[in-house]
Amino acid sequence: MKRKDNIGAILFITALTVVVWFWAAGKTKYTSDVTVTVFLSPPEGSTSTISPESTSVTLALSGARTAVDSAKSACDGGLHLTLSDMDEQLTLSEISRRLASLDSIKDTGAMIDEATSKQFPLTIHTVELVEAIVEVQLPNVTASGDVTVDPETVTLHIPRELRKSLPKAITATAVVSEIALQKLQPGIVHTKDAIIRLPEALAIAGVTASPSRVAVTFKIQSSTKTKELPQVRVLIAGPAEDYSAYSVTLARKIIPFVTIEADAEIIKGIDAGDVKVFAILRLASSEMEQQIGAKRVSAFLAIMKDGTGHELVATVEDPSLLDIELEIEPIAQSNIGPGS
Repeated sequence: MKRKDNIGAILFITALTVVVWFWAAGKTKYTSDVTVTVFLSPPEGSTSTISPESTSVTLALSGARTAVDSAKSACDGGLHLTLSDMDEQLTLSEISRRLASLDSIKDTGAMIDEATSKQFPLTIHTVELVEAIVEVQLPNVTASGDVTVDPETVTLHIPRELRKSLPKAITATAVVSEIALQKLQPGIVHTKDAIIRLPEALAIAGVTASPSRVAVTFKIQSSTKTKELPQVRVLIAGPAEDYSAYSVTLARKIIPFVTIEADAEIIKGIDAGDVKVFAILRLASSEMEQQIGAKRVSAFLAIMKDGTGHELVATVEDPSLLDIELEIEPIAQSNIGPGS
């Protein structure tokens, strides 16, 4: 009996020793490295995106073996770190501190002694997402009725520092290819892809639009073309009765280097010599009476063979040439009575 009691005591002591050994092994300070992918994200509710979206670091973990093993398991799927709006650069010591404060690491009891990576210090690029209304540009085409675009807005990705210098409301331009437009017939509803085009300064600064293409639906009224005219004669327009009372002399009777945009048929008539273009200088009766010394050209008009006029879109090489100096003088009236 005594021998059986001794065997039982030996087995109990052996089992207790093994348990204590495993417990002690689990509590003994242990170190191990783990490489983890860190996913970076902007603050919750932010309208910004950041890049890079992830990075890789190697963490030197220490603590009880069970704690280190738990921390390594927590790193298996990567760790998610939320940045603040003020973050512009992350150092290894800073990311080590922030990862150690994550619940998934902190709750294991393991310590992060060091973080190593060739990607650090890491520069954070913050991009604000701004909704922009899309305006449509149909080169050399006059649309009939409404022009619709789908979607009506695009999202601009603007670097944070640049966004501070831009107006609150920003528009983007959807441009349909001029080559594609030339193949379309007037009077028919068309839907065409249009490329989102940003001002050159924004494009150079790295601003992008999403989506980069939209669908534009429109009906062509007529095709327009541009033409450069070496000179355009100035035509005075005023009440007919004033010309019997005043004479008007122009210091300059032509506007040089005028580019006009008009219906293709009007351009064709100009080329054929059937349509004449004039710069219109409008003079009111009161201006005649005041004998003003200068007046600005107010419009450019295409006069058709039948005498009808069509106002043109025109630009001049030197806008100051639109100001015309005048000399207005009363015409002496002859009062010759009957029998004189």
